[in-house]
Amino acid sequence: MSRLNRFYIAGAHAAGDTLQLDAERSNYLCRALRMGEGDELDIFDGVGGLYRCKVSHAHQRRAKVEVLERPSAVAKPENAPSLTIALLKGQAMDRAIQQATELGAQRIWLLQSARSNLTLKQERLEQKLDHWQRIIASACEQCGQLWLPSLHEPRTVADCLEQRTGEVQLIAFEPEGDPMPPRLEANNPLIFVGPEGGWNDEEKHLFQDKHAAIYRLGRTILRAETMPAVGIALVQQARGWPG
Repeated sequence: MSRLNRFYIAGAHAAGDTLQLDAERSNYLCRALRMGEGDELDIFDGVGGLYRCKVSHAHQRRAKVEVLERPSAVAKPENAPSLTIALLKGQAMDRAIQQATELGAQRIWLLQSARSNLTLKQERLEQKLDHWQRIIASACEQCGQLWLPSLHEPRTVADCLEQRTGEVQLIAFEPEGDPMPPRLEANNPLIFVGPEGGWNDEEKHLFQDKHAAIYRLGRTILRAETMPAVGIALVQQARGWPG
């Protein structure tokens, strides 16, 4: 199947099902893609299922698609990177989460670090989590990833370190770290990117106690919204972009 014209719709689907697209996707399908009744497209369910469909009702606000078939499910990516990222304000966080998804992150841990300059009350946090889930789904539609990354509520560095399971390579970026190597053997890397103010001494000691690899980018210091994408891309490149 091609990766063109792919939409995310949660849930298990079967041949013959009719699925309602939301207003945003309906508008995109009819106006931007100029698709009409009978045109084929793919949908995915976020947990490896990919379905061939056709447009059964072309409407700019209430388009519908019919499921034609489901090919074999795609297995969840193994040895995929995870990202722990300090909370950022506004669209900077949107961009960081979008780019992390496109670069292959399968888990995104939100971080309330000692020097974070953003704290969200529970009601506002729930709204933002829902918004970021939509960002993730849209990024998966863009990049062709069939498994939606999991998104976890804000935790401290200590909590994130304790939550890891299995064989995980801890990687933190810090201006005082070692040079980033051109080649890296890292199974299931968990990448830590801090806030604009950097890590405090206690967090640095936690990384050392847990034997995290701590790297720097020469003399370059990037913005907190830029570093997540750069960090994941560097780790993926050093690992040879495992599939």
